[in-house]
Amino acid sequence: MMLGMQLQRRRFPARLLGLFGLFACASGSAAKTAIGVVLARNAPPGIDPSGYLVSEKYDGVRALWDGTDLRFRSGLRIAAPAWFTAKLPAMALDGELWLGRGQFDALSGTVRKAQPVDAQWQQVRYMVFELPQATGTFAQRAAQLQGIVRAAAWPALQAVEQVTVASPAALQAKLKAT
Repeated sequence: MMLGMQLQRRRFPARLLGLFGLFACASGSAAKTAIGVVLARNAPPGIDPSGYLVSEKYDGVRALWDGTDLRFRSGLRIAAPAWFTAKLPAMALDGELWLGRGQFDALSGTVRKAQPVDAQWQQVRYMVFELPQATGTFAQRAAQLQGIVRAAAWPALQAVEQVTVASPAALQAKLKAT
């Protein structure tokens, strides 16, 4: 099972992720996917998390919604059922398709089928953490994302909770609790 935390700088748009620890990327030094999505790099040890928003790093399949199509980070289209994509807002979203902890293999099998199986997609959630085309700080975009998800009023679309932590010890405690 993959557990981790992801950090987002409140004042800086660079993305920080964690998987059994902390990782970071700075703009310009992060790897980019086929469609320009930033992927994380290792953060220096002992990073002070107080300037970041922290969230769980889900063990899902990265999915990018451009307002029309749902795509893998490679840029290939995900064959999601029409009823699933019809409920997504007409704006770009970045997140993870997710079934739950320990369910990565089942999820991967579901979302990689050329013909979607509705019964399998019924349990899939889209855990969104970023508005790729929005402006403002990450904290502002996270607040905007919360509003978008509330307006959609669809349980399968969820904004990833972003919280602050005061210290490295508090971050480690949150990681352990997760």
